[in-house]
Amino acid sequence: MSLLPSVLPSGPAVSDVTTTLAQLEAALALAKVTSPKETAIFICAFQDCHRLYPSRERLMAHRKRDHNNSDDTDRIITWNE
Repeated sequence: MSLLPSVLPSGPAVSDVTTTLAQLEAALALAKVTSPKETAIFICAFQDCHRLYPSRERLMAHRKRDHNNSDDTDRIITWNE
């Protein structure tokens, strides 16, 4: 079984010479920085799944429906616990 790594491997930084200031300003409206307190994330860590859910209950319902398994509570990736 392959799990997502807790730390991604490092690599050399590459300069972005193609993005314009207008593109950067437009991107500000698309996303925001969040924290575990503001945004709950629970990821199903079953092989080849990795679906995101807003609560443990929703993730467990997904497992029961899609994986026929509601007993395994170990393979969950989250920053909320």
